[in-house]
Parts: sequence; C-alpha cells; structure tokens
Amino acid sequence: MSKSTRRQFILRSATQAASISFVLNGKRITFPSSLLPKAAGPNDRVNLGFIGFGIRGNILLEAAKETQQANLLEVCDCYQGHLERAKERTEGKIATNFAQYKKLLDRNDIDAVVVATPDHWHKRIVLDALSAGKDVYIEKPMTYRIEDGPAMIDGAREHSRIVQVGSQWVSSEQNKRAREIVTSGKLGKVTKVTASYNRNSSTGSWNYPIPADLQDGVNFNWQEWLGPAPAVPYNPERVFRYRKYWDYSGGISTDLFVHLITSIHFIMDAQLPKSVAANGGILHRHDGREVPDTLDALFDYGSFCVNMAGTFNSASTSGQGIQFLGTEGSLSLLLGAGMVQQPEYKREGYEYSIDSWPKAMQEAFLNQDNHRAESQGGTKPAPVNLDFPDKPDATVLHLANFINAVRTRQPSYETAEVGHHAAAAGHMVNLSYRSGKRMLWDAAKGTASEG
Repeated sequence: MSKSTRRQFILRSATQAASISFVLNGKRITFPSSLLPKAAGPNDRVNLGFIGFGIRGNILLEAAKETQQANLLEVCDCYQGHLERAKERTEGKIATNFAQYKKLLDRNDIDAVVVATPDHWHKRIVLDALSAGKDVYIEKPMTYRIEDGPAMIDGAREHSRIVQVGSQWVSSEQNKRAREIVTSGKLGKVTKVTASYNRNSSTGSWNYPIPADLQDGVNFNWQEWLGPAPAVPYNPERVFRYRKYWDYSGGISTDLFVHLITSIHFIMDAQLPKSVAANGGILHRHDGREVPDTLDALFDYGSFCVNMAGTFNSASTSGQGIQFLGTEGSLSLLLGAGMVQQPEYKREGYEYSIDSWPKAMQEAFLNQDNHRAESQGGTKPAPVNLDFPDKPDATVLHLANFINAVRTRQPSYETAEVGHHAAAAGHMVNLSYRSGKRMLWDAAKGTASEG
C-alpha cells in the first residue's frame, strides 16, 4: 500500500470505529479516531478558495484533496504559471484568477480561503477575507509585524469567523503526545527547552529557482505582488526568494523558529516570553540577502527558559528538534524521527567532593542517611523510543482540523490569538537581532520594547 493510499484509508476510516489499526512490516500500528475530525458527508464539504499558489499553496491544495472534505473552487495568484499548475493538479476543474483576490472573495459559494502569500500581504488579505464573511486558514507566520496581530484577532471576533494559523506540527500525534507527557509530570519540572532547525543548501536557504518565462506585465503582475510593501523596481529575485528580504519576511525567525515556538507554546501551555535576546549574522550566504543565515535566541518565559538556534550553513541533525529538560527526565522531539524519553539518572558526586577529608570521616559521612546509595546511583535508566511510524501528514491533519472547525464553528487550537503569540515571539527575535538589545514584552500594551 503506497503512502498516499494509506493516508486516504486513514482519513476515510478514522470515524468508523474508536480506533483503526493495521500491520506494517510485522508491527501493528493503531491510531485513535480522535486524531481526525469526523468525515464529511456530501452536504458537509467545505468550499475552498486559495490565495497564493507558490510552494506552500501547492502543498495545501494537495492536503485539502487528501482530507476528502473540501471542494476546491478557485485559486488566485500573481503568476500565470502557478495557475496552470493548479489546473494540472485538479484535472482542469479549478477556476483560476490572475492577481485579483478580491474577486475570489466576492464569490458567495466560497466558504473559506487558504492564504499562502508572502508575509507582507497577510494582514490585508485576512482582514478583507473576514469582512467578506470567509473563514481563513493563514500560513505561518500569521503576521508580518507584531502590530498586525490585534487587528486580525479583532477582525475574526467582529465577523464571527474561524481563523487557523498554519503551523501544522501542533496537529501531529507527536506534539499531542509530548504535551500529554509534559502535563502528566513525568519529566518533573521542566525548566529549560532547547530547539534547533538547520539547513545547508542553496534552495534550503530560500534561493529557489526562478521560472524562465517570468515577465512582468505578461504573465506576472509585479505591482499586485508588491502590494503594501515599499515600492522598488521589478526584481524576480524578490518574488521567488522573498524570505531573504526584510520588506516581505522575517527570515529564519518567522519561517523556521515560529514552527518551534508554536510547538513549545502548545506543549508547555505557554503564551509569550517575558524577554528575548538574539544574535547572529550573514556568515556564509553572501548572496544579496538582508536577513541572517545564522541566528541564536534566548527566551525567558518566567518558569522556564528556551535556547533556540538555526543556521543555513550546516545540515547536522545532531540535536535538531526540541528537547524538554525536566528534573525527572527529558523528552526529545526529533524532526521527522519520533521522540525519545529519557528518565533522569541522579547520582551524587560525594566521593569527588569529600576525597580531601580523612578516610574515617568520609566513611562516617557515607554511612549517614542515604549518602552511600545516593553516591552509587543505581542502574542508569534506558531511553524510551516513542516512534510514530507512518503517521498521517501533519499538514493534512491541520487542514482537516480547520475544515472541521468551519463546519462546527468550534475553533481548533491554533486560533488567531495563538498564531499572534507565536509570531510575536519570532518578531521579538528579529527586533533584538536588529537593535542589538534585549526585547521585553509589555502585556498591558501588547507590544515589545527594548530593555
């Protein structure tokens, strides 16, 4: 059974029993039906429109197809080549719209929109969609700047619309299980979290290929793509490699760190850091980019601290992911490779610290209380591998959760408020990096300032 076929089977069958299971490579794998929303009947399918159809828009359209719960009605983009690809992916059935997203929003038969544009367009398109009565799935980061968040939250409330932000990991079984473990107290008190996300390739560093046929005024609309960003001469580099430029993106922090931050907030039941300090630079990728290729940040959440790092100059997988360090154990979420739970091995270093004492005094001390046993430590506990083989793709699950929220009017986890908090923490990283100052969160004002 192919990977795609297995996913489809899971999506169709998840609500037909309390759980579903099958045998893969001699091992029985079971998924509870709660992983996925209830399957939709023909009258429950949600009509979707797509605004922005680049790399992520393509992925989201395919994910919507895999949910088998949506009708794909229209796609809008500023490049005709993207529209042709949308036609190919839907056997010519989807309507296409060249650079006029408001016409898509005018359609009464579209229930919700999936927005996958560059960051600088997010606020305007989301607010227009909410005003048009559409529910919104907005790709991460939700905002281009901290100040955008409250307006988007207010818009969702004013128009009674569902907004879900697209940091899909929080819909994965891995993140849900990690939250259960941390909440259960099995790790004791978690006081430190480390996280990293690295790459080492030109395309991984956002130097994506530029279509050979791209021509402004012919098959591409530069002015519409530019939208609210500062006016600059037409430059294809800025279109297909936009994450390298401050005018359209926040670089590593809002592309990669926001995924890590969202998961940490979800698993630790946190909202915003009290402060953030960051440093980094363009240390290797001297390709015209404005954002750093290497970035490190320290977050203070009051009851725990986070060390976060990312580079485009090493693809080392050592430590990649998120590690939760507690007084009774640790939990490592490995990118694409399951989880490892490690109980703490507690052993007191009495022999080291009392070796300068007279021998008789050492023996007397070790015989007191439980000192001798504490110095021996017992058997070191073995790590426990918590693997999730062949799990449904997190993007499919996340989009399915959104579709279910549209039908039930019950928000899923990653609401506009949650998306705003994750993005704001990412923006604080960039504000600290660019200013060279620590950033403090002002809860009363809902913004960050130098401290």
